[in-house]
Amino acid sequence: MLQALLNPILPVFAILFIGAVFARRGVFDTEAAQTINRFVFHIGVPALLFALLVEAPISGFDWEMMLLYLVSELLMFGLGTALARLVFKRALGESILLGMAAGFVNHVFFVLPIGTLLYGESARLPIAAIITMDSVMIFALAIVWLELAAHRGGSMLKVSRLLARNPMLQVIAVGMAVNLLEIRVHPGIMTFATFVGASAAPVALFALGIILASARIGAIDFAALSAAGLKVLIHPLIAGTLFVSALAADDAHWLDPALLVAAGPCGAMPFVLAVQYDVKADSIAKAIVYSTVASLITLAVIA
Repeated sequence: MLQALLNPILPVFAILFIGAVFARRGVFDTEAAQTINRFVFHIGVPALLFALLVEAPISGFDWEMMLLYLVSELLMFGLGTALARLVFKRALGESILLGMAAGFVNHVFFVLPIGTLLYGESARLPIAAIITMDSVMIFALAIVWLELAAHRGGSMLKVSRLLARNPMLQVIAVGMAVNLLEIRVHPGIMTFATFVGASAAPVALFALGIILASARIGAIDFAALSAAGLKVLIHPLIAGTLFVSALAADDAHWLDPALLVAAGPCGAMPFVLAVQYDVKADSIAKAIVYSTVASLITLAVIA
């Protein structure tokens, strides 16, 4: 457990801490973080998603495991949104993203590199399967819901046009089409997507660290605490129960990586979307911090 904590968990977590340190020293401020975040939203993550979706080995996916994971994730998403909206009286956009944080793990930026280092290359397939599903289902659902919430007074045609221009949804659609139609992508394009996409994880976490440096982390935020608790405690329990009760013996090699994903911290993407959609991000940032600190223990235990 200690070895897993020292490498790779803490080294990946360190970039967030470095961002906070540089912000405290005045080298970066929240305006700089917002600029950095725009790169992540418009360039870094689309490149990363394209590379992942185009190369996702869909034929090798364990669809039963993925469906079970999706059920557990949607339960957390719905419960987190309801708690934020009905119990903690947060705005709709913030409630959606707190709900997303409760179910959407930091798999691309955190669990994927950790899982690969822990379990070897065999872990990439289960984690890539969940990333693909989340990109197509959960991520797209959150963006559509945010657009509808932000333009409730607008016509469906206007909202549809906004959705069609969203770079995340565009790259999800293109990436899946290229994969399913087995279109050959020039190696140079893939080199670009892989090279640029590799920057998304550290840059997003660095920007998150900058934002966190200006937040009052010392004040307990119960909305953030509930989202973090759902993510690192309830989610792995629900997912693990579903997996153990339904998966066959030949699915066992998917179990450890999938549980690692379920026990991971709240994803950074709700924060990225909050900044992009001008949603109050303090509680979302705190949920990520709370869950990331807690996951240093939960991931190390599972590992």
